[in-house]
Amino acid sequence: MNHVDEAGMDEQHIRAGLDAVVGQIRRYVPSMAPFYAVDAPLGEYAAGLRPAEPGPVHAGRQERLAGAVRRVLRQAFGPAAAGLPVDAGDLRAVNIVDHHQLLNHPLLLGTNIIANAHRLTGPDKQGRRPDGGRRPIVTLSCSNVAPSNHYMLGGFRYHGESVPYFKAKENRDAMYYVGARPFDFVERLRVVKRWGRFTPDGQDFLTGYQERLNGLDYAHTRRHRDQLAVALRGTWPLLFEERLRVDLPDLVYATMEDVTREYLLDLLGSHGGPGENFVTAALFDPAFRREVFDAFRGVVVAWDEAAGKGTHFFWRKYPGRPELLRLYSDGTDLVPADPRFADLRVPLEPAAVLDHLEREEIVPSVALCVSVLLHAGVRPLVGPGSLVYTTRLRDGWAGLLGRHGQAAEGDLVAGVDTGGLIAGTPMFFAPARDGGGVRTLHAADVFSRGGVSQEYLTTVFGTPLRDLLRVGSGGVYELFAGSYIPPQHRLAERVGFDAAASVVHDWL
Repeated sequence: MNHVDEAGMDEQHIRAGLDAVVGQIRRYVPSMAPFYAVDAPLGEYAAGLRPAEPGPVHAGRQERLAGAVRRVLRQAFGPAAAGLPVDAGDLRAVNIVDHHQLLNHPLLLGTNIIANAHRLTGPDKQGRRPDGGRRPIVTLSCSNVAPSNHYMLGGFRYHGESVPYFKAKENRDAMYYVGARPFDFVERLRVVKRWGRFTPDGQDFLTGYQERLNGLDYAHTRRHRDQLAVALRGTWPLLFEERLRVDLPDLVYATMEDVTREYLLDLLGSHGGPGENFVTAALFDPAFRREVFDAFRGVVVAWDEAAGKGTHFFWRKYPGRPELLRLYSDGTDLVPADPRFADLRVPLEPAAVLDHLEREEIVPSVALCVSVLLHAGVRPLVGPGSLVYTTRLRDGWAGLLGRHGQAAEGDLVAGVDTGGLIAGTPMFFAPARDGGGVRTLHAADVFSRGGVSQEYLTTVFGTPLRDLLRVGSGGVYELFAGSYIPPQHRLAERVGFDAAASVVHDWL
C-alpha cells in the first residue's frame, strides 16, 4: 500500500482520503456498501451474527461436519481434544476468514473477537457446557497459502519489524504441507543481523514469547499446521488482561482443507456416509461438472483456465516439495497444469479421489471448501474478500441446482446467509511510542502490553461498525484493488490505519 505522508496531513485531508477510498469500495464492490452505513455499535451488530436453528436436513449435515472437525482436532491435540467438545451448534456460524498462522495481522486479529463479542463481555449460557465450562470458539482457517503471504511475511510483526521463522527459500511452500518445526525467530533475527533493532525490553519479550511457543504440548503433532492449532489455542488468552483469561473460551483452529477432506471421505463412503449429493455430483458427473466449471469460472478462489489461475476442485502435492500444483480437467481426469507432471493425473472417480485424499496427495481448494459449508448450511462468517466470493458461490450453486430439477436443494443453498462480515478493520491501538498520534497493534504488540482490558473491549464494542470499517478501509482497498477496481480508477495513495484511527476514534 502506498500511504500518503501522514505526518504532514491535517484532519481534513485524512477524512477526505478516507472518503475517497470508501467511495470507491462502495462503488466497485457493492456488497460491501451496506456495512459502511451501519450505525449500530459493534456489540449490537455482532450479536446478530448468531444463527437460527437449522432445519432437519442441515442439522444432520452439520453433525457430520462436526465429526470431521473433531477428527481434525484429534490430529493436533491427541487425547486432549476430548476436552474441546465441538458439536453442530459450534459450527452454525463459523469464522472462515483467517489464514492458518500465528495470531498477527491487524485485519485478521479481531475476527474471533467480533464473531464472539457476546461471549466475551459477560455470561452467555449458549456458550456453556453442561458442566458450566465455556464451549470453545471454532475457526476454520485456510492453509493452502505460502509463508510469504501478505498477512504473514514469513512470521509475524512486532514493534513495526518483521520477525521471521521461515527462510526466504521457503516462500513458495504451502502451509498445509510444511513439516513440524521449532519456532526459532530469535536465532533467525540474530543471523540476519536484525536483533539489535529491538530494545532490551523488546528482546526480552521475543525471547519469552519463543520459549512460550516452544514449551507448548506438541506431542501429537507431526505437521506445522497441527503445531499452529496448538500455538493459537495457547496464545489467544494473551490478547486479554489477566482477569479476563480466567473464564475465556478456548480458541481452536481447524484447517478448512482438513475439515473438507474429512467431510468428503465421509460423503464418499470411507466412514459409512451417504453417496451422491451436489458436491460429489460436481466431481463425478461429467455433464454436471462441465456446468460447474462454466458457472464459477472467474470467481476469485475458483478458476480461470485461460489466465492460469485457480485449480479445479483440488490442488496436487508437488513431488518431493511442500508446494502445490494446480489441476485442470482433461476429460475424466484432473491433470497438473505444469506439463512436467502430466503423469500425476487424478481420475475423477470415487476410488481414486478417496485414495488421493487419504494419502493427502490432493488438497481441497477454497471453492470446494466453501461449497461443502454451503452444502451443510453453515453460515460462513466472512471478511471483505470472502463476502464477495462466498455469495457468488452460493448464488451459483442455487442457480445450478434449480436448473437441474433440484429446487428444494437449491432453496437450501440460497437460504444460507453469507453476509456475516467479521473482518476488515483493526481493533487494537495504542499511543505511538514517541508520544504523538496512534499506532495500530499487531498481536505480538498486544501480548507484550499484557493484553487489553475489559474497559477497552467495552469501548470498542460500543463503537459504530461504520467507524471501525472506515479505519480499516485502506487495507480493504488494497485487497480489492487487483480484482475489482479498474486500473485507470485506482487511487495511488491510501490513508493508513494509524492516521485513520487518529481522526475516527476520538476515544483513543
